[in-house]
Formats: sequence, C-alpha cells, structure tokens
Amino acid sequence: MASIRRLKKDIDYLTFAVVNDSLNCLAYGKSADELGDVVQQIIDARNDMRRRVNAGKAIAKGERKAYYQSICKDLMVSVDGAFSKLSDLVKKA
Repeated sequence: MASIRRLKKDIDYLTFAVVNDSLNCLAYGKSADELGDVVQQIIDARNDMRRRVNAGKAIAKGERKAYYQSICKDLMVSVDGAFSKLSDLVKKA
C-alpha cells in the first residue's frame, strides 16, 4: 500500500466504476429496481471503507499495515461481487 490518500482514491475509483457500469446497463434497458440494489450496496460499502480508512489513525502503529491491507482486500471483494451481480443481470436478457 502506497499511502492512505491513494487507498481513498482507489476506493472512490472502483466504486464509481461499478456505478458507471450500472448506468450503462440502465441505458440498455435493464430495470432500475434491479440495478438500484447493486448501486446501493456498493455505495454503502464505499462509505464504510472510507470511514474505516479515516479511523485508522486510532490504530496502533504496528498494526496499521495489516489494518489497511484488510480494507484493501474488502474493497476488492465488494467490487468483484458487485461486478458479478451486474454480469448476472446482463446475462438475464
């Protein structure tokens, strides 16, 4: 992990990539109700991860690296899950 600033930017970038793909699916005729759940879940995950990153300053110095790595891992899992759900919705066509 390079820096806390970079981690925050990665969280935002990946979250908004999911939202952008959701809007693209909406443009191709998918239901807003189906896509709304995916978007809501990823936005909630983003807010939670940003809160956790900001709370990392209270963690002991020796444990911070593992703490931030767990956030990064959770980010990848949540984004991958969101993209999988979008893929399943597109395949339902």
